[in-house]
Amino acid sequence: MKPIPFRLRIALLSAAISGGVLLTFGATGWFLLHRERVAALDRELRALAYRHPGWIGGRANFERLASAIEFVFGEDRKDQLILLVANAAGEVRYRSPNWPGELAIGPAELRLADDPSTAGIRRIAGRGPPWAGGASGGPGPGANAPVAVFSKVPRFRTFRTAATHWRVGVFGEGSDRLVIGLNGAELDRELRRMRNAFLIAFPFALLAIGGGGWWVAGRALRPLRRISQVAEGMTARGLDQRITWSAEDPEIARLIRVLNGMMDRLQTSFQQATRFSADASHELKTPLAVMQGEIEAALQAAAPGSREQQAFVELLEQTQRLKTITRSLLLLAQADAGPLPLTRSRLDLSSALNELIEDIEILAADQHLRIERRLPPALSLDADWPLLRQAVGNVLQNAVRYNEPGGWIRVALEGSDGEVVLEVGNGGPGIPEADQTRLFDRFFRGATARSGTIEGAGLGLSLAREIVRAHGGTLDLKESRPGHTCFRLVLPARSPADVHSIAGRYSDAPTITPEVKSGNR
Repeated sequence: MKPIPFRLRIALLSAAISGGVLLTFGATGWFLLHRERVAALDRELRALAYRHPGWIGGRANFERLASAIEFVFGEDRKDQLILLVANAAGEVRYRSPNWPGELAIGPAELRLADDPSTAGIRRIAGRGPPWAGGASGGPGPGANAPVAVFSKVPRFRTFRTAATHWRVGVFGEGSDRLVIGLNGAELDRELRRMRNAFLIAFPFALLAIGGGGWWVAGRALRPLRRISQVAEGMTARGLDQRITWSAEDPEIARLIRVLNGMMDRLQTSFQQATRFSADASHELKTPLAVMQGEIEAALQAAAPGSREQQAFVELLEQTQRLKTITRSLLLLAQADAGPLPLTRSRLDLSSALNELIEDIEILAADQHLRIERRLPPALSLDADWPLLRQAVGNVLQNAVRYNEPGGWIRVALEGSDGEVVLEVGNGGPGIPEADQTRLFDRFFRGATARSGTIEGAGLGLSLAREIVRAHGGTLDLKESRPGHTCFRLVLPARSPADVHSIAGRYSDAPTITPEVKSGNR
């Protein structure tokens, strides 16, 4: 599964956390608002009951009470209220005409507790309800005394019907009960509107929060992108690059300073290693040349077939091997210090490869290898043939060495779209998968080469790749399996403008001039 980018993860995480917070606040706000609206209905029920106390008496009083309450609500909203008067046993004395038939109020719902706050309050006899004043509605006898409105603790409940729900308040005085209900449809509509508005706005809020998280993450990652761009451009020839920084972000600035310091140390160490390799290779040339001359002179003076002659032959071969390794190291040091100096000319690659393959056939004859070639005529390009010959020769020599007796080698050349493609395939056991990633490392040799049966120093492919890169091309292992191994070399048909530079990348890098550009390793 492909990992989610860090910036997208930040945006999604911001949206998820903010969404959870918004949902929590929304649910909490909806719950508190619902409770507040229900409490407002309860206060309205209590105000209606206390404001119109004329409910004790005959049916006429009940109807007048209903009319008075309906007057408060208005004619268009009279169906918003229901009224019932009963005793504690549930015997109904009055029920408003719009009372829902499915709404049953029994003795259990009418059971109320005594209100302790009304204990000991004196009642006014002969004046109607205990909270009433004089007959005309003004203050009557004992009007200044404390008056209990209801002697029972009111009880509020919600009843649902098929059409709506009712918020019902039950008020009591002695054994009498007054039940007033308000239609909760308006409350439901209001809460639904708020819920729907929240649900509609919620996705847009998440998008805005996610977009904000994306933007913030982008700004936070901007210094890291700059660091990654510089790091991507850092190669063996680009260790002089440094990351710019500002003091606006102290944490990032400290990281950049640490990385720049690490790059300084890496550049110093790499330059020291490059100079050492170049200087050592350069200084070894003269002693090796002297040794080779002395050994050749001793070889000529030795008696034919003697042990001394055999020893001198072995020493001469090892000296020549050392010279080959020294030349390879010199070229690699030059490649590390800067682009290899190329002397380009127009080259008939097809003819040059034919001549090179004829030389390789001499080596292949010992193992009875069959060389197949597919070289179109007159395919040309701009190249430094002595260097390029060494690169292609190294690949072909490997095809001979890592083959099997009676095997095959196939060389195919083609040109298209301004580039030249050369493929060199061979039989043999193939390259183990564990070795394929290290194939172009310097001094790396596979298990077969390390066994001592195959000559080499592990520098041929790495040197070949550096030479091909200096020409603006690529050299890679195309595939390898038991019985078939193929290397693919791609070169531009025309030389790029930026590969003619001879100067090294660093001002203090040593100036190295290859002594010999030809050779197999």
